[in-house]
Amino acid sequence: MKTYLLSLFTAVLITSTATAQTESYSNCRNGAYALSDGSQLVISPSQDNDLRYRRLDGTTGRLFLQADSSYLSGPGWANAKAPNVFAYFGGCASGSLVFKQDGKTYTGKRIPFPVIPMHIPVKGASVYGELYLPVNHKPRAVVILHDGSGGSSAVYNNYKQYILPLGDIAVFVYDKRGTGRSTGQLSANFELLAADMVAVVKAVKAQAAVKGLPTGLMGESQGGWVVPLTATLTPVDFVVASYSLLIAPKEENRQEVLHDLKNGHYSDEDIAKAMQVVAATDQVFRTGFSGGFAELDALKAKYKQEPWFASLQGDYTGPILNLSRAQLDSLKQTFPTDIQLDYDPLPPFRRVNVPMLWVIAGKDTEAPNAGTIAALKDATATRKNIDVVIFPNADHGIIDVRDSPDGPVLLRQSAGYFDLLRDWILTRQIKKRYGDGLSITNYELRITN
Repeated sequence: MKTYLLSLFTAVLITSTATAQTESYSNCRNGAYALSDGSQLVISPSQDNDLRYRRLDGTTGRLFLQADSSYLSGPGWANAKAPNVFAYFGGCASGSLVFKQDGKTYTGKRIPFPVIPMHIPVKGASVYGELYLPVNHKPRAVVILHDGSGGSSAVYNNYKQYILPLGDIAVFVYDKRGTGRSTGQLSANFELLAADMVAVVKAVKAQAAVKGLPTGLMGESQGGWVVPLTATLTPVDFVVASYSLLIAPKEENRQEVLHDLKNGHYSDEDIAKAMQVVAATDQVFRTGFSGGFAELDALKAKYKQEPWFASLQGDYTGPILNLSRAQLDSLKQTFPTDIQLDYDPLPPFRRVNVPMLWVIAGKDTEAPNAGTIAALKDATATRKNIDVVIFPNADHGIIDVRDSPDGPVLLRQSAGYFDLLRDWILTRQIKKRYGDGLSITNYELRITN
C-alpha cells in the first residue's frame, strides 16, 4: 500500500520551519472567493509555497507557484502537466483573484468572513483558535473542528472554516496543544485532547455571536477518536466523524500491514510470522521507543530475508523497522508517544446520545474500516439518530481515487461531500443522495453483489 496522506506516525516529521515559510508567503490568499459567475471556491495551503483550490462540487487541484507569482494546475489532485487552470492573485489588501479554468476567465474577491480569535486556557497550556462567521447574517449552527494527527497548524492548514460558513454555519478551528499558536506539548492522548475540547466547547458557546445556537463537534481522521469522547463529557447537539475509526490505534496499524500482505498474496503462514513482528513493534511504541528492542531485533534477524519482510509498513511498524536507533531517539523529542495503542473507542461511541454522522471512505488506505463499518452497522440497527454515508470510491480525506497500473491515483474531493456536511449539520437528517455516497445498507449490498 502506498500512503498518499500523512500517517499518524510520519505527520510529525514535517518541520515547523517549512510550515512557517509557507504561512508567511501565502496566508493572505487563503479563504473563500466569490467569482464573477456567481460560483465560489476556496483557496488553502498545499506543499511548499503552492496552494490548493477547491470548488464546492469537489473539483480541486494543486496550484503550482510560477516564477511570475502566478499559479497553474493540471487535471487531477496534484498535477502541473497540461494545465487547464491559471490563477493570479492581487495584493493582500485587495483580496482579488483572476481564475481561468478550461478557457473561461472569472474575476473573484475574497469573502470577508468575520473572524473572532480566541486563546483558551486548558490543562497546562493554552490553545489558539478562530471562530469564522457567515457574512452579514447570524449563523444557523456552529461546528467545532478537531484536526487529525500531526503537528501542523489546523488554523492555517484546514479549509472547512471557509467552506461551511458559505452554508450559514459558523466554524471554530483551533490548533491542538503543541501545534501552531497553541502552547504545551504535542499530545495524542485522547482523554487529554477531549478535556481540551471540553474547554473549547465551553468557551465557544459563551461567544455572543453563536450563543444559543445548535453546537456540534466534527473530528477528521484521528479527531474521530476524540469527538465522541468529548460528547460524553460536555453537552453538544451533534457529532460528525469523517474518515475516522471505531477500532484501537494498534488495530489500525495491524490492519494496514495486513492489507499490504494480502495484496502481496502472501500465505497465511507468512502473515502469521509478520504479525509477530507487528506485535514486537507495538511494544517498542508503547515504551516510547525506549524498550522492546531485544525481541524486535531477534525477529528482524530471523525474518529479514523473507520476501514479505520488506512489505511491512502500517502507521508505525515500517518506520520502527527502518529507522536507526539514533533516529528513533531523535523522534522521541517531537512525536507524541502518549497515544494509547489499546484505546477502545466503542464505549464512548455507544454513550453518545445526540445525532451522529459518520462519513466513511470506501477505499481508505490509511484507516482500514471494515471493523468500523461493522460497528456502525450494529449501531444503526438499534439507533435512529446515527447516519452513515460511505463514499465507495474515496480514499482517506474523502478523495476520489482511481486504480492504475502504477497504483492508485487521487482525483478530486468526492462529489456531494461538502453538500452532505452542510445539509446534515443544519438538519441532522439525510433526505437525498450525495454524489455516489451510499447508506451502510446499500454499500453492503454493493460489496455483496
